[in-house]
Amino acid sequence: MDDQITQLGRRLTAVEKDVAVFTAEARAHYATKDDLAGLDARVAIIQSNYATKEDIADLRTEIRDTEARLSAQIAASDIRIAGLEARLLKSENRMMRWSLSMMVVLTTIFTAVVKLVP
Repeated sequence: MDDQITQLGRRLTAVEKDVAVFTAEARAHYATKDDLAGLDARVAIIQSNYATKEDIADLRTEIRDTEARLSAQIAASDIRIAGLEARLLKSENRMMRWSLSMMVVLTTIFTAVVKLVP
């Protein structure tokens, strides 16, 4: 019987060692509450950098408002450009008439001078 108790004692020691090794290996694969708390903090930091659906909706609204404002400014610019083009055309017409008139006047004066000089 002492032999059996000794044998059982050895087997119990071996099982305890195996359980200790298994427990150590298992602990290496499982997270503790501290590990989870640290992970929660890191996830919160990451999430604070993300845009929410509301942020994107606000951005879309701002883009639409900006597009409308730019469209109005472009239309106003087009009107101003059309006015400038009309003034430029009018100015070109005046300059062309003035140039032609001056050519006629100078030709007349030149002809008169040539006729008067013997």
